[in-house]
Amino acid sequence: MTVYFIGAILLAAAGIGLWRLSRGRKQTLKVLIRIGALAMVLVSPLLLLAFAFTGTMCGRYDFRPVHAPNGVWFAAVSEDDCGATDSFHSSVQIWSGEYTFFNPFGSRVFAKTIFTIGHDPRRLKLEWKGSNVLVIGYPNDSAAPNEFLCRSRWKDVQIECISYTPDYRESVGPMPNPKRWFH
Repeated sequence: MTVYFIGAILLAAAGIGLWRLSRGRKQTLKVLIRIGALAMVLVSPLLLLAFAFTGTMCGRYDFRPVHAPNGVWFAAVSEDDCGATDSFHSSVQIWSGEYTFFNPFGSRVFAKTIFTIGHDPRRLKLEWKGSNVLVIGYPNDSAAPNEFLCRSRWKDVQIECISYTPDYRESVGPMPNPKRWFH
């Protein structure tokens, strides 16, 4: 989503810059440059609209992370939700909590998606079995089997995906507050 916003701003700025650059040029070159500038400026609002609609319609629910026993690795479930006309898009991300030059805050921003499924995110279960083994429990009755992805390794973390038959009589916890716009 943020890419739409940044792209819209950059295209508008480039279009205005090209328009100003065309001043004092020969007539033919001036017309060609201004056509390119107009095209950029006209595409910019379309990207801004795409940003506005995806930002207001879709939300992202980030669940609390689960820490590995050594405190180096974190894993968390998230859900991308675009409203009633869309089904669940649940995923599990993993990231390092170590502070490095490229990740100075040990942040989730640099997380890698290691698991996806079309199911309720509250039914996914994450558990660390030791410092480098993550077990992901997931319901075996997904409505969208084409969304399923389970990576077996990420860096030095082994990932085990184990299906289970969900009991829909037991309640699940509430969803966290959605994050919108810049997430």
